[in-house]
Amino acid sequence: MICSMTGYGRTESEGAGNRFTVEIRAVNNRYLDIQAKMPKGLVSLEPRIRKALQERFSRGRLEVFITRNSEEGKTGRFILAADVAGQYITILRELKDRFALPGEVDLSLVSRLQDLVAWEETREDPEAVWRILDQSLSRAMDELYAMRAAEGAALVRDMIDRLGKIEGLVSSIHVAVPRSVEAARSRMTEAVGRLLGEQPDPARLAQEIALLAERTDVTEELTRLASHMAQFRKLLADARGEAVGRKLDFLLQEMGREANTIASKAMDAAIAHDVVDIKAELEKIREQAQNIE
Repeated sequence: MICSMTGYGRTESEGAGNRFTVEIRAVNNRYLDIQAKMPKGLVSLEPRIRKALQERFSRGRLEVFITRNSEEGKTGRFILAADVAGQYITILRELKDRFALPGEVDLSLVSRLQDLVAWEETREDPEAVWRILDQSLSRAMDELYAMRAAEGAALVRDMIDRLGKIEGLVSSIHVAVPRSVEAARSRMTEAVGRLLGEQPDPARLAQEIALLAERTDVTEELTRLASHMAQFRKLLADARGEAVGRKLDFLLQEMGREANTIASKAMDAAIAHDVVDIKAELEKIREQAQNIE
């Protein structure tokens, strides 16, 4: 299926105290360019994220945004620094005894001291985290692919319509070529007659006409142009998950080259006008093809 390179996908997944939001934005790019932004705690999973994207997409700039909301926004727990508390209490009691200070060393006093509570990070199971994140990432890629496929279908319809217009113009040129050669023969006969003041030698004139016809013959160019268009149609029709954007670009370059050659060889205003129209349609197809994966 032909797919565009632009699209958007966004999903959420939840489990094991985590909720992940994955957002993917895709735009045109000659190659596959993945830009991922995620919390520091998920950096170790970035290679898996990139691999999953590379297996689904081959071209385009993919901007991946991952946010994570854990329960209470924490991934650890508070613990008592018992050794520190014991040292504090021992020192306070020693001060009380040595200087005969009033008051008791109680919880109210100790709780105001610093460094008695420490934060301990929770060690997560990366496989469990990946299972939840992968669900969200997969659904976001599915959404992105569906949007790219829908836009790709619209691009294909437009390009096929324009190919039909080009084929009509090529048919018109096929009809015009013999007429163009005959008109050139008449012009040459008249011009030579005026210059010589008499009717030119028929054999010599026929030879010159043959040379002119050979120089202005565009049959090969028209045949190659038709072949390129047939290959272009086949790629559009037979693509099965294959990235064809680069092949389409190449065929468009070849079609443009043939059109330029026809324009330079043909000595007919009508043919020249048809070639201008062909090149205009090719340029519009090229604009569409640049968005094909």
